Amino acid sequence: MGDLAWAYVGGHRIEYKRDPLAASFSIRRLLGVLRDNRDFRTLYAANAVSQLGDWFNVVALFSLLLELTGKGEAVAYALLTRFVPMFLAGPAAGVLADRVSRRAIMVASDLARVALVLCLLFIRQADQVWIAYAVVTAHSVVSAFFEPAQQAMLPNLVSEADYPLAATLENSLWAATLTIGSALGGLALALVGRDTAFVCDAASFLVSAALISRLPPGHARRVDRQAMEVLEEARAPRSQIENLLGVRDLREGVRYVVSHRRVRALLAVKASFGLTLGGALVLLAYFGEKVFAHGNGAGIAMLWTARGVGSFAGPFAAFRIAGTDDRGLRRGISGAFALLVVCYVAFALSPAIGYAAIALAVANAGGSILWTSGSTLLQRMVPDAVRGRVAAAEIGGFMLTLSASTLATGLLLDRGIPARALMAACGLIALVPLAYWAFAQRAFQVTGQAARE
Repeated sequence: MGDLAWAYVGGHRIEYKRDPLAASFSIRRLLGVLRDNRDFRTLYAANAVSQLGDWFNVVALFSLLLELTGKGEAVAYALLTRFVPMFLAGPAAGVLADRVSRRAIMVASDLARVALVLCLLFIRQADQVWIAYAVVTAHSVVSAFFEPAQQAMLPNLVSEADYPLAATLENSLWAATLTIGSALGGLALALVGRDTAFVCDAASFLVSAALISRLPPGHARRVDRQAMEVLEEARAPRSQIENLLGVRDLREGVRYVVSHRRVRALLAVKASFGLTLGGALVLLAYFGEKVFAHGNGAGIAMLWTARGVGSFAGPFAAFRIAGTDDRGLRRGISGAFALLVVCYVAFALSPAIGYAAIALAVANAGGSILWTSGSTLLQRMVPDAVRGRVAAAEIGGFMLTLSASTLATGLLLDRGIPARALMAACGLIALVPLAYWAFAQRAFQVTGQAARE
């Protein structure tokens, strides 16, 4: 009876199975997920290597663009070439992730990125900056196929109860590699130059591909009857061309999202995070190099390292305080938006880079809580049969708002709007999704009440 609980509903005592997802969060359980899941451990190692190389690349590339052009607009365009292609390629990537081997998609993506990153070695002067934009655009298209495949495969590598812990480990890995990679990237930039950073990034993708090749194929399972009934309603006799192009599969994914209020709410709130983050990413490079006057990549590296520190700690603190059940995760999202508002405004008011780094670390703790909690809630709700398409919609919506914020901030910055005012605006705009999320809680409460009755 240890796994049963009871409650009174309508005057009657109702027994139900205790929710294993509400189990206490602990470091021991967290490490147990790595110890007990070989395939997840392999994917984790692959991501550790490739993400570490990525942050070497980011510091080196942003520093190179600012050196060759002297414009914050150049960083904005570099970020746009990362974000927009992921949005445009997202629908096709989601369909593919639900059709073919997810492992094959990830391995092919890694191998393509090896060749692309090496092309950055050819940039030597200002009139060759177009190479950077072309490489980053192609790199983004390839990554657009990698990410939905990875997100769709991850819940199949661990149990449902362990998924919040696996998501926390993935997020903490991103944060740790951001911290270490940014710091080492800045050091490498000063000691051995940008070319070494680019070569390290290319080598990291090669190692990642070798590790991922050891995973199971990861084909989508089609066993969720309720979800499949919704999808079958969208099916109708179509031409072979439509089936070949994945139009029917795309239509099914859209219908699934439209028919689920909670999924819609989560996709919307995660997309809105991009409105805050996009502008901040442009401004970090500008603050590091220009406002706080730490040149040669040192200021950028310091601020991006602070991002990593905060992002690493955020979910651990949130899960410890609020728990990993659905209610705790939803509270975490509300608190995360509040942190973004306060801390980006504090960053804008900071008189020195040290104070700004502290504010940035706390802000990114909030962003990390938001992303991890939202992803965990989505993975619990969405069946494997459509998980790739929903993951692509999640990434695509986020990239769309991220791109809009990035472009607007870069243009305003180069037209004389003070960087501090723009950073404060990045924080204040988070009040909009915070209000929306408070309103959206009704969808979760109504659904939960219906399930109990």
